[in-house]
Amino acid sequence: MFRLVNLQRDDTAAAPAKPAALGSASLLILPIAVVSGLGTFTAVRSWLPRVHAAPIGSAILTVTSRPPGATVVIDRQPRGSAPLTLAIPSGSHTLSVRADDLERTLTVIVPASAHVSQDFDLTRTPPKPDGRLSVASDPPGARVEIDGQPRGSAPLLIDGLTPTEHTVRVATANGSVERTVGVAPGVLTELVVALPRAAAPAAGWIAVASPFPVDVVENGEVVGTSGAAKIMMAAGRHELVLRNDTLGFDSARAVSVTPGQVAAVAIAAPTARLNVNARPWADVSIDGEPVGQTPLANLELAVGTHEVVFRHPQLGSRTERIVVSARGVNRVAVDFNR
Repeated sequence: MFRLVNLQRDDTAAAPAKPAALGSASLLILPIAVVSGLGTFTAVRSWLPRVHAAPIGSAILTVTSRPPGATVVIDRQPRGSAPLTLAIPSGSHTLSVRADDLERTLTVIVPASAHVSQDFDLTRTPPKPDGRLSVASDPPGARVEIDGQPRGSAPLLIDGLTPTEHTVRVATANGSVERTVGVAPGVLTELVVALPRAAAPAAGWIAVASPFPVDVVENGEVVGTSGAAKIMMAAGRHELVLRNDTLGFDSARAVSVTPGQVAAVAIAAPTARLNVNARPWADVSIDGEPVGQTPLANLELAVGTHEVVFRHPQLGSRTERIVVSARGVNRVAVDFNR
């Protein structure tokens, strides 16, 4: 039912397996060669200088300072003291160096695979002494500005100026002068400026002729009276008011004053009405002139002071001094029975 099959090994087929012995020897030699190479590499590397290879996408930055020893800060991270060489990522970085109370900061852009060097000078420069400036003006009293800032009135001594050029402006109501002045450290610089002077104003006079005193008024202020021989006025046109408050007189006048000349102003007294009466009756004269028998109404008299005389054949005479005002109707009366 079953067939037995005898499977025999063919020795001839196994003959090529002999080189396996040679392969085993090679496997023993290879580790020895590797160990020998590593030893040689280690020996050579021990006396060669160590080189830090920058990673891909990075660069080398060297920072030096004068004097040396400044603290190096990159992107707000302390990295050591100058001189310092280190690898940093390429791109933009904020680089600072600090020494005592001095600090310098800048932005550096480091290209990929580049070697960038940055040197900082932290030596201290002694400050320059301030300058001084003396400003005088002719005439004195001019306003002084330094670089647009008011500093006072000339003559003026200004301390604490930065040693450099400054713009000085000196001005009065009649004009201004501007100068550029160089101020040296520790030196007093003097500046004298001549300014335009005010010309003497051209003037003339007015003379007022009036039968009664008047005040001469301009812009609400009394500038003279009619009693003065002459009143000095600036040349030109003037709007004046001639006024006597007691008499109620007020007259506006426009007067032109010529330099060195006298402008005459004459006042004709205005008239006002006067009523006169007496008891029992009287003949009346005013300023020596008969005007009639009382009662008298609406007599036209010049504004001012007048003398009125009353006469009665049996009762005698009476004299009254009156002031006739321009305000309304004036009245005067006497009583001989008293």
